[in-house]
Amino acid sequence: MDAADFAVVRSNMLFRAIDEALARDIVGDRTPRAFAKGQVLFLEGDRIDTLFLVVSGWVKLMRTSEDGIDTVVAINGAGESFGEAAALLGIPTHAGAEAAAPCRVLVLDADRLRSRLTADADLAFPMLASASAHLRVMVEELERLKSLPATRRIAGFLSDLAGGARGGATLEFPYEKTLIAGRLGMTPESFSRGLAKLREHGVRVDRERVEIARVEALRALARGDV
Repeated sequence: MDAADFAVVRSNMLFRAIDEALARDIVGDRTPRAFAKGQVLFLEGDRIDTLFLVVSGWVKLMRTSEDGIDTVVAINGAGESFGEAAALLGIPTHAGAEAAAPCRVLVLDADRLRSRLTADADLAFPMLASASAHLRVMVEELERLKSLPATRRIAGFLSDLAGGARGGATLEFPYEKTLIAGRLGMTPESFSRGLAKLREHGVRVDRERVEIARVEALRALARGDV
């Protein structure tokens, strides 16, 4: 694994909380695996013995309802991990995982990590912190999806994409609009209408390109300050 990939690994909540030597020991000789868009990593209900960390690209987690409708429950980008609970606890996965775009994913052996947890109790704390953070993000996301109107959800999503930018910003949608809509808990039609309403707030969309006149104004809209 080269230095750039390892830097992404170290940005993960688990790996940045431990020293570099232990991080390299856990990774071992594993290198990121390439997945094509649409390729399935695992299905909902599978039992897995590996956990996953996205090095580049995007992976979506989906649940399927009884009537066969897929719902996107998370989209993970570089530095984000998933599958920890199922792999370490030996329980079925709560969602399926599929490449939302061409991606590279580090696939780690759960037994190797489990043995390190047994040998070093201090490693359990960052692992618990990682699991707790995942749960907190999911709860916050559910609350946001239930309570916020479409325009504020989209404004929040675009604000997050803009990162720490100030003033004007130009960016591109990281993955398909239908996936973004699903991630935000709305239909593609509702997503399109919400984007149209954001024009009055200085947002212009041309295919995958998004131009934001003032990122601060968009953040204020997302917070409900305007």
